[in-house]
Amino acid sequence: MRWWPPVLLAFSLLLGGCTSMKGWWPLAQQAEDAKSGEEAVVSNPVASGISVRWRVDVDQRRPKAPAGFSLPCVADDQGRQIIIIGGMDGRLRFLDADGSELGWLALEGGVETGALQLDQGPVVVGDMEGWLYGIDVHQQRVIWRQQLSSLVQGKPVPTSQGFLVQTVDNRIYHFDSQGKKLWSFSGVPGGLAMRAGSSPVVAGDRVFAVMNSGDAVALRLQTGDLLWKRQLVLDTNAAVLSEIRVPLADPLLISAPGSFQDEFLLVVPIYQGRLLFLSPADGSEIRARNLSLKYRPLVKDRTLYVCDTRGAVYALDPATAQSIWKRTITDGELVGPVPSGDFLWVADEHGHVFRLDAFGELKGKVDLPGRIDRAPVPFADGVLVRTSRGVLYFLR
Repeated sequence: MRWWPPVLLAFSLLLGGCTSMKGWWPLAQQAEDAKSGEEAVVSNPVASGISVRWRVDVDQRRPKAPAGFSLPCVADDQGRQIIIIGGMDGRLRFLDADGSELGWLALEGGVETGALQLDQGPVVVGDMEGWLYGIDVHQQRVIWRQQLSSLVQGKPVPTSQGFLVQTVDNRIYHFDSQGKKLWSFSGVPGGLAMRAGSSPVVAGDRVFAVMNSGDAVALRLQTGDLLWKRQLVLDTNAAVLSEIRVPLADPLLISAPGSFQDEFLLVVPIYQGRLLFLSPADGSEIRARNLSLKYRPLVKDRTLYVCDTRGAVYALDPATAQSIWKRTITDGELVGPVPSGDFLWVADEHGHVFRLDAFGELKGKVDLPGRIDRAPVPFADGVLVRTSRGVLYFLR
């Protein structure tokens, strides 16, 4: 991997594998604008309703080794679902639906990101050495690879021609399915280089992305030309760590026909900051909520669901951003929600995994050893959950 500036390397070492910054500085004070009576605190939730079907150690971590947090990818292998996940040991593992290992592939470095399968074809994944790979799922071999300027953050995003990746040095690359670069965009360098970050979102002929410098950009999908840029974080060089604002969650384009301003809105979460609703036409701010998020919101049944870093799950009206309901289920930072079946799944930094219905009622809870800093991944009417101890669980 190419040399990082000292300040970025120092931040990376300080973070030591956590996507959360809460472990070493307090969260910024957040103003609550929830209406009186809309919050229902769930105290002492029952540890029932969720079962652990299997578990696999994907990191082979040694004692006191840095924690990893790669995301599993559910891929199709000639009609059979398999799970692909990278580990800190530099191996990309192929698992059957029952958790049994089908094989592994050695990469140049460990994996701390997600993977993407392109139209039931190759799987794309990046490692910590800045290499990007195209993997033949059936033969479990590398069919192409590309060296990037830095390691990939988030996960690859599909396009009509191939896929996009965003790197921690604020660059966006567009590749075709054979690994040929179509274009690249270089954002302003700088910002907090965390070992997690957002991925771009594609909407029609546009690409929207948020950099760790605080810049939100809109690009033309075919060429990578810049359409507009807006600075969302006024100070990315705060003297006090608790004042740092950084985008960790993916932006999201939502339909909001009742807003009377824009038919669609670009939703941008800022960790320790605000949940912003922007115009996709020029990036101007339409409205905002004082919410800190580590994971992108979920739109389901004309409702916007979010989980904040103070342990609360919200249902919001997409057109107005006003609360429909709020449930506080933990005192830790939440990731999620993700849908699986009729339920919403969320997890927190204490290792708790929760299952809720569409009205926020708790329908199950299970406690796992270690932290959970990445959202669950839907799989077979359940979810896959990876913990900081390098263990992948299948829960139902």
